[in-house]
Amino acid sequence: MEKYLKPALIAVAIVALLTLAYTVFKDRSTRDIDKIIDSGRLRVITDNSTLGFKVDKDSVYGFQYELVKAFASKLGVELEISENDDVEASVTEMLKGEYDIVAAFIPVTTEYQEKVLFTNPHQVDRQMLVQRKGDSTLFISKQYELAGDTIFLPKNSPYKMLVTNLSNQIADTIYVSELKNTIAEVAVKMVAEGIITYTICPERCAKKMIQLYPNLDISLPIGFQQSTAWAIPKNSTNLQSRLNEFLFEFVGSSEYWEIYRKYY
Repeated sequence: MEKYLKPALIAVAIVALLTLAYTVFKDRSTRDIDKIIDSGRLRVITDNSTLGFKVDKDSVYGFQYELVKAFASKLGVELEISENDDVEASVTEMLKGEYDIVAAFIPVTTEYQEKVLFTNPHQVDRQMLVQRKGDSTLFISKQYELAGDTIFLPKNSPYKMLVTNLSNQIADTIYVSELKNTIAEVAVKMVAEGIITYTICPERCAKKMIQLYPNLDISLPIGFQQSTAWAIPKNSTNLQSRLNEFLFEFVGSSEYWEIYRKYY
C-alpha cells in the first residue's frame, strides 16, 4: 500500500504546484480589452519624467500619466502605473505580459512595428541636437560636422537608430555613448552643465528645457519630423481600436489642451 501511496502524493504535489503557478502567472499574459475590463485594472508603464509620470512629495503628475488616466477613467477601471526609463526594456516587459500599454513618445518605426502595435500617432515632432552656445570649438552648425563626434543618449534610446541613419547619410561614423538610468531631460541638463557635449531631444521638450537652461542651443534638427505613439502587444487589436477612438475624441479637446499647456 505504501509503495502506491508515495507516487500518488507526488502526483498530487505536482498538480498543486501547477495550479499555483497558473494562479500566479495567469494574469501575466498579454491581454486585450475584454480581459482588462474584467480585471478592473489597466497596467501601464512610462518613464520617470514630467512628460511621463512623476511623484513629488504628495503630488502625482505627468503628461502621459494624465492622458492614460483619462483613458482608464473612460474604461471604468483602475490605473496601475509603473516607471522605467528604458523604452526597450519597457516594450520587452509589456510583451511578456507585465503591462498592457507602453505610454511613451515612441517613434513609429519599422523596427518597432515588427514587434508591437501602435496607436494612431498623437504627436509629430523633430529630434534636435542639444549643445551649448558659445563653445566655438565644439559647436555644430551642420549635421556632417558630427563626423567622429559622440552623442550621449539614455540607454536603449529609440533615437539611437536615428544616429545610425545619420552616420550612413554623411558616410562617416557618429559614435553613441549610452547613459544608464538617465532620461532625456537629465541628459539635456548634463549638456547644460558641461558634463556631456551633445544629446538628442524632441523639439517640444527641448523648447521647454531651454527655458530652464538658456545656455543651450537646439537649432540643429537631426532628422525629419516623426510620428510618436503608444505601443501595445500585437494581439491586443481591440485595445488598439479603443485607444484610437479615445485619442481621436480626446486629443484636441479642451481637457487635452489644459493638460498640454501644463507641461509645454
